[in-house]
Amino acid sequence: MLSIQTDSKVSIFEGLQIEALWKASRQLGFPSALWRLPHKSEIQLLISIQDGVKKCQPDLEKLSPGFVMSNFHWAVDEEVLFLEGDIIITFSEDNQIKSVDNKLGEEHPDVARIVHLANAEKELPQADSHVSPLLVPEMPDMDARLRFQRTVELAVSAIRQNQFKKVVLSRTKDLSYSENFQPAKAFCKLAKVYPHAFVSLVNLPECNEMWLGASPEALVRQDSAGVFRTMSLAGTQNARNAAGELIPKFDIRWGEKEIEEQALVSRYIVECFKKIRLREYTETGPKTVLAGNLYHLRTDFEIDTIALNFPELASIMLKLLHPTSAVCGVPKTPSLKFLSEIEGYDRSFYSGFLGPAQVSGDTNLFVNLRTVRFKEGTATFFAGAGITEDSIPEREWEETEMKCDTLLKVIAQEF
Repeated sequence: MLSIQTDSKVSIFEGLQIEALWKASRQLGFPSALWRLPHKSEIQLLISIQDGVKKCQPDLEKLSPGFVMSNFHWAVDEEVLFLEGDIIITFSEDNQIKSVDNKLGEEHPDVARIVHLANAEKELPQADSHVSPLLVPEMPDMDARLRFQRTVELAVSAIRQNQFKKVVLSRTKDLSYSENFQPAKAFCKLAKVYPHAFVSLVNLPECNEMWLGASPEALVRQDSAGVFRTMSLAGTQNARNAAGELIPKFDIRWGEKEIEEQALVSRYIVECFKKIRLREYTETGPKTVLAGNLYHLRTDFEIDTIALNFPELASIMLKLLHPTSAVCGVPKTPSLKFLSEIEGYDRSFYSGFLGPAQVSGDTNLFVNLRTVRFKEGTATFFAGAGITEDSIPEREWEETEMKCDTLLKVIAQEF
């Protein structure tokens, strides 16, 4: 059994759990991030104490350990949000502390305040277990449905006029949540339900908002051994039949629309490799993968940056890839212009990117999909659908509903 580090700077955290530490750091107004990488059991909590949320250029190989977050409209010459890793705590699957990296030391007054509040939180009675955190509307928003289907029709028309080959339209779904909602508890449940996803919870006190998500799509990953990875992920269908049973992967059949949609994303990545004259990469797929209550098509790409003497590859590919054709369209410029004119709302951090950078030498940035923003009593769910010439408006609406349900079904049952 792994135990916490013997360093005296770790000892004051002993016995504290994720929910208590998250709540304490949030009450004190410190930016913080919780995450669990795909197919991993460890959960990590980062608390940024000294400088709050900073802005910096995403030169990933030069960053100190921290957490990166960027909005959809980030451009290569702009800065991203950065949460410095003043405290990074690693928890085991059973919510026990395995290790603590505390740059400030236990004598720092803000560290002591966090620990004091977290210890006090342990003694408080739990919230009423019968109070639902989300109030789901009884009737669907028919106006929203008609508006979205109309934008799909406009997108299909634009594609047939050769303005672009594909565009990814998105929409929001607003619900209210009560004071009893516990975001860290919802995060822990998502982490258990979706082991294949990058599950994250980020508190941005300066924006007075939190972002919770379970993303299936890696944007750029580069580990301490120098291995770079990215993926193309597109095509969507329900993973369960009418009886709610999981459909076996070998029974899944993909239509021409989904296959072409996924191929466009893969070709986009290969074109990015060509721009930097990179030819030595491994491509695997496409294959059918499960993501929550959905199946997708995925192709994986891998590169040994040490063998190529290319340590800055992740930073360069980040600038080339974002926004990917899986969240924007093909070609990028006309599809982005179409979205700006037609979509009708600010995506904010949805379909941007986020994740830990240089934590234990590893950088893992994911596209911010399957996400919900909590702000001033409103939970805003975001979802998108790839539109091609063969898209049917009604089916695209249903796809966005399925994607919203990926999070909603877990969070709505939290209590």
